[in-house]
Amino acid sequence: MDFKPVKSERVFENIIEQIKVNIYNGNLSKGSKLPSERDLSDILNVSRASIREALSALEILGILETKPGGGTYIVNNVSNAIIETMSLALALENDETEFIELRKILESESAYIAAQKHDEESISEMKKYFEMMGKDFDEDQNTYADENFHRALCRATKNKLLYDIVEALSIGVDNYIVNSRKRLMSNPKNLELLYQQHKNILESIENGKADDAREYVIEHINFVQEELRKQKLEK
Repeated sequence: MDFKPVKSERVFENIIEQIKVNIYNGNLSKGSKLPSERDLSDILNVSRASIREALSALEILGILETKPGGGTYIVNNVSNAIIETMSLALALENDETEFIELRKILESESAYIAAQKHDEESISEMKKYFEMMGKDFDEDQNTYADENFHRALCRATKNKLLYDIVEALSIGVDNYIVNSRKRLMSNPKNLELLYQQHKNILESIENGKADDAREYVIEHINFVQEELRKQKLEK
């Protein structure tokens, strides 16, 4: 690991930056143990209070974890760090159009990859949520099933980083349009259309038709985007 004495008025920021640099250059990786608080204080020539401040900030961000009596480590599971940080950043952007455009790009490619990989377990998970959709169920269940169908679709890519990014985006979108989404689900005509759209996506993935899966996801998200636009105009 490469640490240097700190020369900065905002000491804790300099400490955080040095830890980041050590992650970027590979000196620290998932599961790596950091030097002790006392050792870091000596290496960086700063107070232990500044070390604690920096480590606490990184722990809040989900980058570090402290094990009582065992020291401080880079987390093994970075998913929470990605999802929490990115979902908050996306929420602050507060731009529904950009949210949905980005989701369209990521989910359509996720469907393409899922169809190519054709994983039976993932397809079974998608089917489980698809069977919870439709006009026989209320908008709360349809909303729940819809959200988890799309999560299962992204998991079917077997690309954990892609899933984490889409999950972060989904949280940002879902919190932003939660009421609009329920109104969308409460319309019987919309429910029929949404049911068919999800059926098309599922069947194309199940049959390994990657191009069709991609196009059906784009068609589905375009429909949702247009319906949300109409809701805004009606207000």
